[in-house]
Amino acid sequence: MAIKLLKLASCLLFLHFGLAQAEEQLSEKDSKKNIASFKVCTTGGFIPFSSYSNGGWEGFDIDMMKDFSSYLKSKLEIINYNIDGIIPALNTKKCDMIAAGLTITEERKKSILFSDPYFTSGIVYLFKKNNTLISEIKSPEDLNNPKIKVGVKLGTTNDFYAAKNLNKSIILKFNEYGDVINAVRNNKVDTIIIDLSYGVSIEKKFPGVFDYKNTDSNNEHFGVAGRIKDKVLIKKFNEFLKQWKSSGKYDQTFKKYFN
Repeated sequence: MAIKLLKLASCLLFLHFGLAQAEEQLSEKDSKKNIASFKVCTTGGFIPFSSYSNGGWEGFDIDMMKDFSSYLKSKLEIINYNIDGIIPALNTKKCDMIAAGLTITEERKKSILFSDPYFTSGIVYLFKKNNTLISEIKSPEDLNNPKIKVGVKLGTTNDFYAAKNLNKSIILKFNEYGDVINAVRNNKVDTIIIDLSYGVSIEKKFPGVFDYKNTDSNNEHFGVAGRIKDKVLIKKFNEFLKQWKSSGKYDQTFKKYFN
């Protein structure tokens, strides 16, 4: 009986390695094929990465994916999703990739496959300069106060940061980035937790109105994402990203949206 079980285990092990090798060969074969078209899920209103205005998409992520489409010689379709529904949309094949300033986290890696990082940002809290309750705060820990109302966008790492670090504060969650900004503009909240790049953009858009301060989370890496099994597509994006940077197009796009 023991010998039979040993033989069975050996056969299963051989079959496993055989299937793995076949899958690897198939992936290598597929990597040489052209991708005729692909769909990208993004989140509108996340300035300056992706926004929709005047009948068209614009932003750093949008330009990046357009250049990736040209690199593949493929047709690109961009689809708008809320950030809290964007990963389910990818995994139910509503789109093929996510490009939405998506922070690479260990938790997200369990359900999606990330590219190499293409952008580094941080988390800040943005507030109106005339709000002395917030402007006089010396440390982000002082935000954790039941007298302070904090706004966040649902499903973002900023939402997760607030839940973890500001459990004593009054947290108000919004579905759209525009609603988060309007909440602090109209004094519905004292401050909002947002990405550094977004905070800089808002401060420039409303000169003299807002200020922001850093939290202790200042090393967030953004990545493009695909389904766990879509290694070929992510591999192609990583190859593109390397070439995009070396060609100078990355720097040009960065200056376009961040300088």
